[in-house]
Amino acid sequence: MYNILIVSALSAELKEVKKEIKSLNLSDFKISYLVSEMSNYNMIYNLTRFLEQNRSFDFIINIWVCGYKQEKIDLIQVWRIKNIINNKELIVPNFLDFSSVESIISSEKIIYDKKEIWEEDFVDMESFWFEFVSEKFNLPRLILKIPVDKIWEETKNFDYNKAKKYLRENIDYKKLFEKIWEFLLKNNSGDKDLEKYFQVLNLTETQKTIFERLYNKYDVLVWNNFDDYLNKFLENFKEKKLQKNDVKKFLKNLENFLEDK
Repeated sequence: MYNILIVSALSAELKEVKKEIKSLNLSDFKISYLVSEMSNYNMIYNLTRFLEQNRSFDFIINIWVCGYKQEKIDLIQVWRIKNIINNKELIVPNFLDFSSVESIISSEKIIYDKKEIWEEDFVDMESFWFEFVSEKFNLPRLILKIPVDKIWEETKNFDYNKAKKYLRENIDYKKLFEKIWEFLLKNNSGDKDLEKYFQVLNLTETQKTIFERLYNKYDVLVWNNFDDYLNKFLENFKEKKLQKNDVKKFLKNLENFLEDK
């Protein structure tokens, strides 16, 4: 069971996200939801306080809307965020690929004045500080933004019904959780049962520690099933028992194999 946190700025929009996720009947995930409220200061305060009280999340996602300058696309995955006030930048680690990857600016205020010019096509208020806080807690994360209002033209008359509609329709939530599942399986080795390998190889306590380290490394670097690698080695021992030196050789060969990766 993996613990996932979904963070959005407003409750009405988050309800739409929640409905879509609940319809999937995800038995392998425990989903929590947080309304951060609008503005970067609310994001800092509410997300920090929530994570201090609830530290057991495996993955955290910021889903909400943003403004756009020119190109209207359905969904963006944020990888670079510039704070418009001080020009500081944050780079979001690429934990998984889900959508079109774009840069965004993060503003402390809603932008109405056409005199405010910047290079990026997208703008929001919260993403910079969502990334800042998530990084401090060392949490795998994803920032998804749905461009809704064209800045300078539609921002003053923001269409909340359109925002809720896009939140329902512009994200493939089933695919999103499949991607998260793949990521967590590949990177959370603590839930893996290694006892079967310990027994097959008849490992000592010291060798178990070495094997676990190598297994975790294999899990991150190699897409193939580890059982295939092990069975290929064991084919040489169908007619005889593994000896201590054979096990040492196996561990050494595995280590050398992973060095090349």
